[in-house]
Amino acid sequence: MPLTRKIRVEGNSIVVTIPSQIVEAYGIKHGDLLEITPLEQGTILMKKLPQTGTEGLL
Repeated sequence: MPLTRKIRVEGNSIVVTIPSQIVEAYGIKHGDLLEITPLEQGTILMKKLPQTGTEGLL
């Protein structure tokens, strides 16, 4: 089932939120890194990166 989100501007950034159903299903939490890959016109892949133990150094 597709979930939609509206893009908003926050400061100098464009922001899109992740639906809570996705956050819970994939265990996404504050400080996690997500890899964003454009695949083709209009398609974006987002992947949670594994923890490396160096997240606090960013």
